[in-house]
Amino acid sequence: MKNGSFNQIRENINQIEEVEDSKKNNIESTNQIIEENTIEEVKEEITKKEYETMPPTVKGYKVIGRIEIPKLKLNSYILEETTKKSLKVSVTKLYGPGINQTGNFCMAGHNYRNNKMFGGIKKLEKGDKIILTDTYGDSLTYEVYENYQTDPKDVSSLNQDTGGEREITMITCTAGAIKRVIVKAIEIYD
Repeated sequence: MKNGSFNQIRENINQIEEVEDSKKNNIESTNQIIEENTIEEVKEEITKKEYETMPPTVKGYKVIGRIEIPKLKLNSYILEETTKKSLKVSVTKLYGPGINQTGNFCMAGHNYRNNKMFGGIKKLEKGDKIILTDTYGDSLTYEVYENYQTDPKDVSSLNQDTGGEREITMITCTAGAIKRVIVKAIEIYD
């Protein structure tokens, strides 16, 4: 009877060990599946293609993003360089970091009265929304906090001291180019 009990105990221990091994294998398999899915999601994010949502160039100028101002029905590409010629084509990057990066992303646009340029920005008010989209299709929303006119020689609106925030500055001129219209906005968080 002693040997029978011992053998029974040994058999029970073996069954318990098999169950534990099976649980361990299931946990490892589950972890592997989770890890593979996470890796796939990361790979998908990394391989997101640039310029899927916009052209790489417009009239020979490199596109670095898009600006949308719903209140003005403005939807325009942002060009990389600011020249007299590029300003006739679209809104341009004037100064600062890349689109949607920390700092003050400054843009210039003529005051043409169409839905591609900055002719209507003087109508923007505190709280109005502006959306910037980079070349990978990632968008951030900004909220207007200031709209004013200044002397053309005043460059203080280009200041990059944002306290670690993402800000944008839009600049255009008044009729006759006597003053500059400056609209500033800061990123809002969902």
